[in-house]
Amino acid sequence: MIQATDQSVHGDGYDCFEAGPLESWTRFKLTPPDAPMPVRGKYFLRKLLNSDGLEMSVNVLPAGREMPFVHRHQANDEIYFVIQGRGQFQAGEELFEVSDGFFIRLSPEVPRVWRNHSEEPLYYLVIQYRADSSVTGGTLDGERLEQHPIVWKESPADEPAPGSETTLPE
Repeated sequence: MIQATDQSVHGDGYDCFEAGPLESWTRFKLTPPDAPMPVRGKYFLRKLLNSDGLEMSVNVLPAGREMPFVHRHQANDEIYFVIQGRGQFQAGEELFEVSDGFFIRLSPEVPRVWRNHSEEPLYYLVIQYRADSSVTGGTLDGERLEQHPIVWKESPADEPAPGSETTLPE
């Protein structure tokens, strides 16, 4: 059974979950049969987000802790994304130093284990999806909706000029 404070909202075609500030992620807890052993700091989101195509979890590994066993998957690729912190990640025989902004994708058969050998918590996301699936993503799947209102814009004067690009400060 998952034990957490569910901060979720469901609407017509969307589902939202608020995990809260990173520092609060230690409140999440999994117990058997949802995990092979009790684990704090991990929360699966697939059911909360009504997402049958992938599983996602928010995770925190406290300073000085490590995953207690090596594992691999039968059918799912995994993508790990380090949000904040430092640690080490072993994929097969390779060892990677990880920190903010680090991504790694693993095929199901690759053994994996990680640790936080720093003095600060390690916050990361894990996304699982079927290894044999194929997604057309990026901008190819998008469709521009010129007439759909943007609720924070009060008038047409708030709109950018047609054809203008979005630019980010350097």
